[in-house]
Amino acid sequence: MNRLIISLAFSIIFLSAGAQNIFITKDARINFNSSTSVEDIVAESHQATTVIDIEKNVVKFSVLTTSFKFRRALMEEHFNENYMESAKFPKANFNGKITSPIDWKSDKPAVVDVKGTLTMHGISNEVSLKAQITPGKGKISASAEIKVTPEAFGIQIPSAVRDKIAKEVTIKIDADYTPFQQ
Repeated sequence: MNRLIISLAFSIIFLSAGAQNIFITKDARINFNSSTSVEDIVAESHQATTVIDIEKNVVKFSVLTTSFKFRRALMEEHFNENYMESAKFPKANFNGKITSPIDWKSDKPAVVDVKGTLTMHGISNEVSLKAQITPGKGKISASAEIKVTPEAFGIQIPSAVRDKIAKEVTIKIDADYTPFQQ
């Protein structure tokens, strides 16, 4: 019985110590822009969940594709039904690692390299991007931008609308993290 209590105490201490290294938000902003000379297609979600583990320099995010809001309802419908096939592929995910040094105890912004796997539309691709991270007392702010092509994720663009959708789509991510509370 004593070993069980000691084991449980160590587990609680270990988990509590680990939680101090985890920062999370459930309302990160993800914006994408597919502008051409014919049309600007812009959408935004404020419902991305993202986590940073500052001990392991790991960053993850997940967003429901149906959470993106467009200026026009028809664009949103086409995005979810025809391109992203949101019923079949409901989420986009990123799992990555910060590969350049960062001083998590500083409050100065740092531009870091991040490498990881972006999964959309059921297809995963390795990506590299730059992120600006500002550590702070009890919070972390981060922003990043990445360019992707629809074809790299198996998203078919009909020739009738090919001129309205950019060959490269810009995705911007902004997040304000707070410590994970158990």
